[in-house]
Amino acid sequence: MQRSIDLGAASVVVRSPLREFNAQLDLLYRDHSQAGDSGFADVRVALLPGPPWRVWGPQVRLWSEASCPFDPYPLDSALPLFEWGTNWLLAQRLNAHVLLHAGVVAREDRALILPAAPGSGKSTLTCALHLAGWRFLSDEFGVLDTESGLLHPLLKPAALKNRSIDIIGGQPGAVLGPVFAGTRKGDVAHFAPDRASVAARRRPVTPALVVFPRYREGAALRCEPVRRAEAAMRLGLNSFNYRKLGPVGFDAILRLARTAPAWEIEYGALADALPCIEQLFGKAS
Repeated sequence: MQRSIDLGAASVVVRSPLREFNAQLDLLYRDHSQAGDSGFADVRVALLPGPPWRVWGPQVRLWSEASCPFDPYPLDSALPLFEWGTNWLLAQRLNAHVLLHAGVVAREDRALILPAAPGSGKSTLTCALHLAGWRFLSDEFGVLDTESGLLHPLLKPAALKNRSIDIIGGQPGAVLGPVFAGTRKGDVAHFAPDRASVAARRRPVTPALVVFPRYREGAALRCEPVRRAEAAMRLGLNSFNYRKLGPVGFDAILRLARTAPAWEIEYGALADALPCIEQLFGKAS
């Protein structure tokens, strides 16, 4: 089966004969994919089974541009390979924009940006905010327009890991795909954004607030402002292509740091973090 997936800021065409994998795509991309090939795509991939005589059991490979850029995965882990593989390919190709490693949610077309390193709780916090009524734009890529300064949605499922799966999966309205146990990043399940967010994937938003989150088990809530110079540095460090874009990326990051106030929060419970963020966002209005 072949389908086109319109993510907003980018498009993906994926082809695969694997029934289980296609059923998982039907669940997670139910609102923004269509059968067939719509023409231009930023990324084209095929998820194909490997040779049946492999010593380590049935495997799946991701093909793109007539090459396999990644090691094969177990056949029943085609979805994690697709998600991580397309993220990597998008990060290599979308150089018309600054790509922040950040979750992005919005209220009334005003964006909250959550830049963070892996392990900071970014994905869990992004999904929790979405379930609390925020519009979902991205969990992995903050797509910053270098000319307008706006942020474009890139609607892909959020990859939740380990304890985050139960924390988010147990909340009303959460739609998660299957749990893939024992991957290279631990247990993983994918969270699907809601229909309204997908429908708005062509509508950019204005940056209003930057919050650098850091989850630490058992920590009391701590919330501190971040100076503009430090915010600009940290935004650049949490970017996939900041150095590659040179002065264009520098100017875009500097403008973002000047226009959107930045804060750092450390927290041990979502029940503490969410009201704090709501308060900061209200002050940034």
